[in-house]
Amino acid sequence: MNSKQLMIALIVGLLFTTACSGQEQAYDPAEVKKIEITTVKKEQATQVSELSGTLQPLEEALVSFEVGGRVVELAKEEGDNVTAGELLARLDSSDYSLQVASAAAAVQQTAANLEKVNNGARDQEVTQARLQVEKATIAYRKAQDDFKRIERLYQEKAISQNEYENAKNYLAVAEKDLQNAQQAYSLVTQGARAEDRELTRASYNQAVVSKELAASTLAKTQLRAPISGTVIAKLSSTGSLVSVGTPVYRVGNIDTLKVVLPVPDREIFAWKEGEIVTMELYGQTRNGKVVKIYPATNQGTGTIGVEVHIGNPRHDWFAGQVVKARKTIQGKEGIYVPVEAVISRGQGDAHVFLNVGGKAVKTAVSIGEINGNRLEIVSGLKEGDKLIVKGVDRLFDGDPIEAAGGQPQ
Repeated sequence: MNSKQLMIALIVGLLFTTACSGQEQAYDPAEVKKIEITTVKKEQATQVSELSGTLQPLEEALVSFEVGGRVVELAKEEGDNVTAGELLARLDSSDYSLQVASAAAAVQQTAANLEKVNNGARDQEVTQARLQVEKATIAYRKAQDDFKRIERLYQEKAISQNEYENAKNYLAVAEKDLQNAQQAYSLVTQGARAEDRELTRASYNQAVVSKELAASTLAKTQLRAPISGTVIAKLSSTGSLVSVGTPVYRVGNIDTLKVVLPVPDREIFAWKEGEIVTMELYGQTRNGKVVKIYPATNQGTGTIGVEVHIGNPRHDWFAGQVVKARKTIQGKEGIYVPVEAVISRGQGDAHVFLNVGGKAVKTAVSIGEINGNRLEIVSGLKEGDKLIVKGVDRLFDGDPIEAAGGQPQ
């Protein structure tokens, strides 16, 4: 049994209890009972749905620094309007400024090294290297001549072996000095190797990136509004130490507010995107527009969210207030009777009394949906029937009846 059927059963059960208690009194079949009647007719079922929800800014952001530090300025107060990109707060930037200066110096140094590698040696350095080669060449030739002379003397046993070895070593040293001078001259005339140039360029590029990163970090010491709107809350104070991600301001767009109404899933068919809904707050009413119907049912509540936007140009409705929405839902056409006209001894055993020729005629009916204080009669009644709606708790089948204020029917 669903909730609606349970409610119907409770209602008709109470009616049955009332009827029984009335019928326990002494029964006089000749007594004419005073009743009220109505003519049965089909009507369109209507139901007023009342829902409530909490107002929220149309757009909202918790604003925080991307770097840590000490707050030195908070430029806005609660209620101030801000535009996207406007300065909200600043951190002490001394350390970050030093990092930028250090990175800039590294860029200058690596740029000079790169320029030197690309341009090669200066003329003075080339001349100096050439003179070193000439000097080493002269020394090597002299060492060769001296060695030849010492070698002949050694063969003639005119000098000792130690003198011969010294001359030989001197020649080897002179030859090495000449080779070194020639290699140095080659470096200054041919320039750096390709891999040395690439390594120097890579060092320069890395220094540039480090400078850009330091400059970006420095810029993050200034907190700017991500959206246009109103400062809803100020969450920090000057002098406070804040870490990355600590909220400092709450900014929201309250020119338009939104509310998500929890619509029972059985009523969602009556809601359409773009329709206008009346919203109420402390006796004030405004029109809201349905902009979104959420795609899934909340399993915990059995409701579907319907998002409504409400204009708030004067900012006199506030986020966090609870508003109510009223919507008239048209149901199906059928026969609906007051709940007090129906008596039931349990599920599937319901009846009403009709006025037929001035007598109460007990008539079995089948109950459908409940609509406010009226029950749908699926079968047992037809248009034009004279239904007794008041005094049914005192009636028996065949009782003579008289409409209140009238004559026997």
